[in-house]
Order: sequence, then C-alpha cells, then structure tokens
Amino acid sequence: MTSRSASRPRRGFTLIELLVVISIIALLAGLLLPAVNAAREAGRRAQCQNNMRQIGIGLQGFANAKNYFPNAGTFMENYAGQFNSAAPSPNLSSIYTAVTAPQNTSTQGAMLYSWVVDLLPYVDSQDLFNNWNKSLPYLSPLVTTPGGASNLTISGTGLAFLRCPDDNSFTPNQGNLSYVVNGGFTLFAAGSLSWTPGASDGIPTINTAQTYWGISSPPTFTEQQGIMQKCGVMFLGTDTGKYPWDMRTTLSAIYDGASNTVVVGENTLAGYSPSSQYAGGLETNWACPLPTFTMFTGYGLVCQGSGSTPCGGSLSPITVGATQSDGPGWHLANANGTFANNNYGMNLTVKGSFPYISSGHPGGDNFVFCDGHVAFLNSTIDGTVYSKLLTPAGGRLPYWLKQLPLSQDAFTQ
Repeated sequence: MTSRSASRPRRGFTLIELLVVISIIALLAGLLLPAVNAAREAGRRAQCQNNMRQIGIGLQGFANAKNYFPNAGTFMENYAGQFNSAAPSPNLSSIYTAVTAPQNTSTQGAMLYSWVVDLLPYVDSQDLFNNWNKSLPYLSPLVTTPGGASNLTISGTGLAFLRCPDDNSFTPNQGNLSYVVNGGFTLFAAGSLSWTPGASDGIPTINTAQTYWGISSPPTFTEQQGIMQKCGVMFLGTDTGKYPWDMRTTLSAIYDGASNTVVVGENTLAGYSPSSQYAGGLETNWACPLPTFTMFTGYGLVCQGSGSTPCGGSLSPITVGATQSDGPGWHLANANGTFANNNYGMNLTVKGSFPYISSGHPGGDNFVFCDGHVAFLNSTIDGTVYSKLLTPAGGRLPYWLKQLPLSQDAFTQ
C-alpha cells in the first residue's frame, strides 16, 4: 500500500533548478543595468543641454539688446595715462596683474564680475541683478541697497541652470558653475597670456612669454589683439569699455557663421572653490572674473613661430594657383594625447587649474553655438576642426593663419 506522503506532489525547486533561475536573473540584470545607466546618463546629458540652452537664450537676449556679447570677465582698470600715452601697455593693466598674480592684494579689488552677472536679467534673475553693485568686487560684503544683499551673498547663491548634473565637483548650496565661455586661445588677448598645461594638480602655469601671432617680433599688442579678436567670442575687459585692450564681439563680426561658432562650453573645474591657488587664495564662484574660472580656450601654443616664420608658416602670400591649406598649427587646438586635450581635466581636482573644455559626460561635451543651438561634440574632435569652431572669423585671419571653410559634416553627429 502506498503511503499518502509518497503520493503527495513534490513542492519547491531542486538545488539545480534554483541555481539556474538565479543565473538567469543575474544574466538579465547584467544585461539590463548598462541600459539603465545609459538611460540615466542620457537624462543627465539632456538636462545639461537644457541648462545650456537657457544660457544660450540669455546670451542671445543680451546680444540683441546691446549688439555685442558681454565680457567673459570684467575688471576695474587703474592704468594711469591710458588715453594720453602713445603706446599704452596692457602688461601694466589691472587685468594683466590680476591674471598673472591674483594673490596681489592691490588688484584683488579690481576683480568685479563674470559674464553670468550680465546674463542675470535675461535668465529670469532680474532681482539678483538689481541688487548687484557693479562698482564693487564680486566678494564684497557691503550691502548697498536698502533691504538688499551684498555681492558676496548673491554670488554665493546656487543657481540650478549653472550646474551640469554630471559635474561631481560641485559643493551644495554654493555658487557653482559648470559652464564657461569661448575666450579663443589666450587668457588675456591683449597681453598674449597662454597656459602651459601639466600632468597633475598644481603643475599648470601661466606663460607670460609672447607668442608670435603677428609679423612683428615681438608683435605689438594692437597687432596681436586684432588677430585675437577673430579667434574668440568673449574676452576679459574693463567696466568702462574704453581702454585700448577692451574687445567686444558684435553679432556682425561672426563672419564664419553663428551656427559654426561656439560661445559656451563645459568645465568641471570652474565655479566654486573656498580657496584656490589660481585665485590667490580667494573664494571663487560663478561671479569670479578670472579667466580659468569663467572661460575656456583652445591650446594657446598653436602659434609658436618667430617674427620671420609666424606660427610655423611663411610670410609669402598665397599666389593664384597655389594649393591652399589651413595654418600649420591649428591641429594642436585640441591636443589629443596631451594634457591639453579636452576632458583631461577630469583627472584633476583643483578649481581653476584647467582652462580647457572638461565635462562629466562620457566621450564628449556639450556646446552652445552663437545662434543659440546646443550640440554634443566628441572630446577627441580633430584639432583643426575644433579651432575653426572657436574662431568667429577664421576666414579673415592673416594669410599665414588663415582657416579654410568649415564643413559641418566634420563635427555634426
């Protein structure tokens, strides 16, 4: 006779069946996790693009109202005799001193504000702008309007549209900044200041030696500045706009096309720092006007020639029938494989130590173009193509620097 327990149906799984089920679940999870992460990254990248689109609209509003783009950083100038001297020297300006020696207390008071302050009325932050005192430094604690706030308080306010969700270097509840503007190829165009990148934090230094973009050896600052103005969009300037080294890019000066010229990019090493060595130990935030905290450049040594062979090119003009080519140094603008490559800054941690493009997005970076549209560009973009995107008038540069027309197929995805 068969017992009741023997005839009862077996319940549960065998050990082998359980292991098979667990293996299948683990396999499915392994296949699903990258897709989930990719979807999350796509969402963060889309939010970053929305932030940048808002900035682009703000810049368009400013440029349409003023007919020029704002300064990348604005300084109070104290250079005596600037209007009387036959040969004024930008190397004696407060901008030059602030950039090369930010620890100099005599010029720290000249550090007024960045492009973000000019943008506030055009990005739904009119109240912050109304309380800002443009005659005082960005870190001034003085309250100058009844019931208002000081520059220090305002610039320490976190603004969501100024921070990329993939920027992990931010500090909560501080004046963070993930977005910087196109300064061309030098930190201070009139002073010909380039940046020598290094392999680790603390190594990069400002190069005060002249780089030879002009025929003169060394070039005059007006010759240098005339070329630099065609190589970037937003520059360091003064609060009056009347000094010889003030430069502003008008809408009509973007000869290469607004859809072919970038005006804003990403840099995770800009923005807030409680005390950066590149700001003379000062606190920095989105209102700091120093160039490595507010703008980005292409590699400054794309032009390394002397007076006889500027930028490695020839002084002989291009003749009819000659084969045309881009200037020989432009391929270094995004120096792939070097410390100056876009996104190398992800290896660094000190704010202000990397004035090149750097983002937290895998494989590339978001950019705003002068017509307001936003695009994602690969971080290994060809240097010559990248240089053409930075220069608003590359086709009007001197013949030894001239850039051929840019094909949009070279950078669109």
